Amino acid sequence: MSEVTMHRRNASSRVRADPLVAVLVLVAVAGVAGFGLGPSARDAQAVAFWLLLTAVHGCFAVVSAQVARTGPVANRQLWLWFTGAGAAFVVGDVGQLVLVARDPQAPAALVGAQFQYGFIAVGMVLLITGLFRHPLGEMTGSTRARLRLDAATVLAAATTFGLWLFEVPAGPRDAGWALGLAVSLLVMPGVFLVAIFAVLRLLRSGRTPFSRSSGILGGAAAILQAVLQTVPGSVYLDPRFTPWLLAGNVVASVLLALVARNQQRCGQHAVRPAGREQPRHYSVLPYAGMAAVWALTATVLLIGGLDAHAWVVAIGASVTTALVVGRQVNAFRHITELLHERDELTARLTRLAYHDALTGLANRGLFMRQLHEGLAAGAVTVFLVDLDDFKPVNDEFGHATGDQLLIEVARRLRNGIRAGDAVARLGGDEFAVLMTGLSLARGAEVVDELTAALHGTVRIGAAEVPLRASVGMAAGRHGEHDPDSLLHAADMAMYAVKEARRSLAGSDLR
Repeated sequence: MSEVTMHRRNASSRVRADPLVAVLVLVAVAGVAGFGLGPSARDAQAVAFWLLLTAVHGCFAVVSAQVARTGPVANRQLWLWFTGAGAAFVVGDVGQLVLVARDPQAPAALVGAQFQYGFIAVGMVLLITGLFRHPLGEMTGSTRARLRLDAATVLAAATTFGLWLFEVPAGPRDAGWALGLAVSLLVMPGVFLVAIFAVLRLLRSGRTPFSRSSGILGGAAAILQAVLQTVPGSVYLDPRFTPWLLAGNVVASVLLALVARNQQRCGQHAVRPAGREQPRHYSVLPYAGMAAVWALTATVLLIGGLDAHAWVVAIGASVTTALVVGRQVNAFRHITELLHERDELTARLTRLAYHDALTGLANRGLFMRQLHEGLAAGAVTVFLVDLDDFKPVNDEFGHATGDQLLIEVARRLRNGIRAGDAVARLGGDEFAVLMTGLSLARGAEVVDELTAALHGTVRIGAAEVPLRASVGMAAGRHGEHDPDSLLHAADMAMYAVKEARRSLAGSDLR
């Protein structure tokens, strides 16, 4: 057995042997067994339930603070938000315990009072804020806008279901009632579904702050809590369902605490996910939410007609659809931008593939294609231009000056041709010009014009750089020449000019 394998097994066994994890699992099991399998009086249930939640939420807050202090720097901000959320949950639980101590038989003692609801809302807002503020790496403005629209769509869909199931609180319609109504509306499954959405986005991104197991536990906690939040308060007070609903809330809170503890243990033992999926750039959750809301709308209209609940659901469906449409418009705009960037990149790559980077002229490949097309259309004339004594220019003045001289030659060649003619840099100090419809006499004149244009000196910076070129000409037509042979003929003519010039220079010296 290899040392690496033994290290992995030892690390894994240490994670499994964690006593705090064992305690949390026992709390979940005890909650299910105690509430579900051993029903007791309501006051005893309330005391046990809120004591368990206080302990579990306190564990979540403390462990989150430890992860924020000792975990990776990139993730510390997220776990600070989680610490604040856990503290808010604990404050709400303690306030609820005070209420239970005063009146254990009150309905609010079991299902939660406005004070406790308010701190659940605060805690959930802190959790979601931390999830959405965690950096996902490089993100364009368009991608960030789509992420926000996706979250808003999920929230709108979940809120629609919550409003459909919502029971208006009893009591006088005063300011306290209005506050309780607002808090109850906020603590609906919407915030939990947004938490699910945020967890999924982080897990699918390239910079997830969770191990795979922590992400799965967090998603399970959010899903379970979202389902439990859809249950009306009257159902919680029904003795047939109360034990199981309380047990479910305990299990959901334990899962949340296990997320923090598992993340802490993974960090301590350097246990990492086995692999990383490629980040997905879309989510089906908003579309599923819209489809679910429209299915609910059809069901409500079919069963009860256009009543108050149907109007609420219809408005929710309209808002959800509008958000999805906005998301699609944003996506189409982004696709259009990507297509435009693709076209620009294609044009740039094509230019780089067929043009000389220094002078911007056509390169040898493009020139040969132009020559082939010209021969197919009729008679053409090729002029091959080679600079004389270019190497001494590089040696005396430097390669930067030599490059500037080549750029000047390219400019003069462009100015010396007609519209529709082609000029190219074949490589080094060798250029070529392609013209159509020239007589031999006119071709000879072009040779003289090009030679004159490339003769003399060029001022480059403070230097006077000599410029002289030899020009060879070859004419051909389709059926008699091919591009290679015609270019070779022009090359031979150019070298003949060079040799003649050298012979003349040699005779002058004698």
